[in-house]
Amino acid sequence: MRIWIALLALVLLAGCARASLDAGADRTARDFYAAVQAGDWPRAEAHLGPAMARPDRTAGLQEVRRALPGGPPREARSVGWTPVGRQGVSAVHLYRFAQADVVVSTVLQPTGPGGRMEVAGFVANRLAPGVLETNKFGVSGRSARHYGFLASAMLSPLVMGAVALMAATTRGLRFKLGWIALALVGVGSAWINWATGEGGFTWAQIGLVNVGFGRATEISPWIIRFSMPVGALLVLARLLTLKDSRASPPPGATREGP
Repeated sequence: MRIWIALLALVLLAGCARASLDAGADRTARDFYAAVQAGDWPRAEAHLGPAMARPDRTAGLQEVRRALPGGPPREARSVGWTPVGRQGVSAVHLYRFAQADVVVSTVLQPTGPGGRMEVAGFVANRLAPGVLETNKFGVSGRSARHYGFLASAMLSPLVMGAVALMAATTRGLRFKLGWIALALVGVGSAWINWATGEGGFTWAQIGLVNVGFGRATEISPWIIRFSMPVGALLVLARLLTLKDSRASPPPGATREGP
């Protein structure tokens, strides 16, 4: 049992792991935000790429600036990124002020001289109070739906592993490797947003020990997902049938009394 708990922990940690944002992209995104916040339009223009070549781009940036808190942030850090195209990235930064939190998404493409990263998209959103705290993972104060889903997500891979072990140790089971592999097959995908409790399920997915625990960025809601252990149930039915066939006497045979 300890082995399977350790494996589950490794799966969850692997799902959470993410490489850090490239230093050049991080520096460009931060400097562009600082230029917009300060209203330094020549400095901001120097970072803009061809994708932002619109007549009204300065007016749009001025509108964004009016929604930003003034003064230096008390915290500024990269919280995630995703690749865009072959070499571009969409960088997400968190800027925390005394009166508000701001999440900035900056799309960067290597379109400048020598492959210099230039801004191809820019969106800044002020967060409602308490959003970051709500998106953290925690078990206190959650609903029965949360607890039930979390228990199911942990139980699913344990059932798969236990049935696979049963198949591996059952004598007389033909095609043993195939049955072991089938025991690890999960069908469908159930998921829940840990912050809101919203979730769903789809049957259109098949995978091996499909359980996940992660989020898009460091400030995004946690998403937990797992697959139904359908393969393990089929293997368990086969093992029970094999056990019953051994317990039953062959046709024409009679049991002797004591």
